[in-house]
Amino acid sequence: RRSQKNRALVSAAKTVLGGDNGRKPEKENMAEFIAKKREMFLVQMSLDTKREEIRKLEEKAAMKEESLKQSEQMLEEDAIRFDTFLKENDKKAHDAIKLAEKETKQKQDKVGEIKRLNQAIQAVQSDISKHREALDDCLRFKEFVDSLTPQDFFEDEKNEKLLRQKKRREERIELKLKNWEKAKETKLKEFELKKEAEHEALLAKGISKKKAMATVATMKTPKLPERPKVEEEELESSGEELGMYFTSPHQLIDMFTQLEEQNLFLIQNSQETEQTLEALRFDFVATREAMNSKTNALNSTMSDLEGQIKLEGSKSTTLSTSVRFHSEAKGEGGQTVLLDALHAKVLEVYRRCGFDVSGGSPSTLFMLSDLEARLEDLLSAMSTMPEEYVVKAEKSKDKQRRDRKRAELQAEQERIQEERNRKSNERSMMAPNKRSGRQVMFRSKPLTTRKGRVGEEKEDLKEEDEDDARFFIDD
Repeated sequence: RRSQKNRALVSAAKTVLGGDNGRKPEKENMAEFIAKKREMFLVQMSLDTKREEIRKLEEKAAMKEESLKQSEQMLEEDAIRFDTFLKENDKKAHDAIKLAEKETKQKQDKVGEIKRLNQAIQAVQSDISKHREALDDCLRFKEFVDSLTPQDFFEDEKNEKLLRQKKRREERIELKLKNWEKAKETKLKEFELKKEAEHEALLAKGISKKKAMATVATMKTPKLPERPKVEEEELESSGEELGMYFTSPHQLIDMFTQLEEQNLFLIQNSQETEQTLEALRFDFVATREAMNSKTNALNSTMSDLEGQIKLEGSKSTTLSTSVRFHSEAKGEGGQTVLLDALHAKVLEVYRRCGFDVSGGSPSTLFMLSDLEARLEDLLSAMSTMPEEYVVKAEKSKDKQRRDRKRAELQAEQERIQEERNRKSNERSMMAPNKRSGRQVMFRSKPLTTRKGRVGEEKEDLKEEDEDDARFFIDD
């Protein structure tokens, strides 16, 4: 197709240029010639453009065909892979179904085995409970029989058991010593045989007898086994229980008869004691009546004394009111500071105990009432706890408190020491203060007189009153 187009274009160009072969060329002027040349150039250029476009379109078509072939190949490969995936998936599903059936069967077998084992465990537990009941009965009977057995019998049995243990210990010690002696003799015999063999070997080599004897004498004596430490041998029990005092029912019957006689004797003594108690009760009633009369007289005396005490109490109240008024008038600011400090300390304890203070600062009495209620709850809860746990917790808390107090004291001492060091550094950096004029004379300390016991008691009372005034103030 491309060659046919080229031939057609060549023939058209020849026709334009020269016409047919039978026709004679005609003269043309220059303008027509240039126009024809121009047309030929334009035609040639359009032909080249068309050819280039055709080539590009053919290349694009080839590329499209190649991409289509690749896409078809990829689709075929994807289809093959998809078929392979479906086959593998079906195989896995089939294997999973088989495995699930196998696991289900094993699970059913295990469930059946668990049921059988549970039934066996229940049977064993029932047997154990029966044997435990029988054992409890036997232990109770044994305890009763042991209570009837004389203590001398137990002591004799224990002594016999101790003698048997000592005898077995002596036998073990004797056996160990014999084995040790045998081992030592075996070592020595082996060493002598070795020396003789060495001596004969030296003589066989042509060494003189004297040198052979000297060489054999220099041989190192073998290490003998150590003597066993028989002193550390302990007594071992054979596991046998002590024998029983009662070996026949007649012994129990005789014992019961003897106990019955003792009980009769105790009954007679109890009757005599009841008679004595009745006499004492009669004497007690008479004594109580006499004491009641004396108590009434003392109560009348006490009522008179209470009246006097109330009178003195009213006087004391009047005096304390006046003293408090004067003390408040003089030290109202100090009392406010103490109240604020007490409120701050109570607020800190209140916050540490877990109470909410976000709504505002409650009063001191309100916080103290809440703390008292919390303390009562904790004490009631602590009373239900085991005593050992409470003692252990108290010891732990005391240890923590001592450690915290020690750490605070150490921190305070360090702070004081740092403050002292700082002041000492400041003093060392300051310029020396030169004194001028006469030095101030040292004044002697005035004489102090010792107060008696009465003065000390008054001071103690004064200190207690001051403490009461500090801490026991109404809010």
